[in-house]
Amino acid sequence: MASTSRQTRPTRRVSPAPRRPAPRPVPRASSAVIPREQAMRPQPGTRPRSNAHARVRAHAWDTGVFFSVMLLLIIGLIALFSASYSNALFYQGSATHFIARQGMFAAAGVVAMIVISKINYKVYAHFSNIIMIGSLILLVLVAIPGIGTVSGGARRWLFGFQPSELAKITVIICFAKWVARDPQSVRSLKSMVRPYGYLLAAYIILLALEPHTSAMMIICGIGVVILIAGGMRLWYFGPIAVLGAGALTAFYFMFEHVQERFSVWLDPFSDLSGNGYQSAMGQIAIGSGGLFGKGLGQSIQKHLYLPEPQNDFIFAIWCEEMGLIGALFVILLFAYLIFRGFRVARAAPDKFGCLLATGITAKLAIQTLMNLFVVTGIFPVTGAALPFFSYGGTALLLQLGEMGILLNISRYMRAEAKQEE
Repeated sequence: MASTSRQTRPTRRVSPAPRRPAPRPVPRASSAVIPREQAMRPQPGTRPRSNAHARVRAHAWDTGVFFSVMLLLIIGLIALFSASYSNALFYQGSATHFIARQGMFAAAGVVAMIVISKINYKVYAHFSNIIMIGSLILLVLVAIPGIGTVSGGARRWLFGFQPSELAKITVIICFAKWVARDPQSVRSLKSMVRPYGYLLAAYIILLALEPHTSAMMIICGIGVVILIAGGMRLWYFGPIAVLGAGALTAFYFMFEHVQERFSVWLDPFSDLSGNGYQSAMGQIAIGSGGLFGKGLGQSIQKHLYLPEPQNDFIFAIWCEEMGLIGALFVILLFAYLIFRGFRVARAAPDKFGCLLATGITAKLAIQTLMNLFVVTGIFPVTGAALPFFSYGGTALLLQLGEMGILLNISRYMRAEAKQEE
């Protein structure tokens, strides 16, 4: 039997089909949590934006500060004209002498306030040394006989300008800068001597040569408030109180006019022919106003009875004409402005802005209280003017300029503080 062989067909090789690229997955919304570090990382081509940057972005100024300043300024001009026209007509020959000059300074001050409110408050820290040196030079020039102008037994003016007003804002700027730069400098008495003690001592010596007791008290008060806000320990009040009492005692025995003012303060009616006359006439004006006052322009004491009614005792004439109701209205306006100023300080974006606003507001509060205490007989006569009311062009310009700085700080208030409104 013959064997058969199986013939096999040659296999044909089939080339594999070309592979197609896999389609890209379509991105879909994912609920996965992105790490915080990756989310906060800036993308290429974008600028990093921090929460702090967004929080201190400039915005509109504090309207409460602006409108309270403007209202006080308008009321102050009305009160000044009513209190001064009799003296202006008798001594200057024109009933509008004082109000015309004060009105020009007020208009210039409002423009300066608006312009300054647009200048970043941090620039004052860079020029603090120049401002300090300039104020010290001006105080030295005032003390030189023949250069400074003498009025009322004191040499306080330099060509119609009081350098003591510049010294007040200089203390505010310098103290705010030094504390913000080195917060630990107010934590020990040794580190507080230089530079804080040196600057205060220089101003006290130069102001004592004039003499200008009220400016010394205001400057020391401003410095203490800023140091407390900057972190000074409260038990330091002991040495400060001792030094303050020692300074007052020294002033009492060194200057005869201080002794006279203290004795007259205790009983102004005991010296109606001398130093007690002004204080006594001021108290008569306040008492005769009653509850609702005699009416605007109807004061009796301003007709050559109360000396200089347009200056330190302008509030007495306002009380006589507008009564207790008008006096309380003005006091509440000052209190509201002071409250808004400290609110701006609390919400400032940095320590320098906080201390700068604190110093400006403290100066306004201290000077206002001193004037009200003097007029009402609570405090001896010191010569402290009432802000926005008393006659004085350069003082009004500087006061409105300080309000411009406060308004600029309010433009950078923290976002959470703005939301509280």
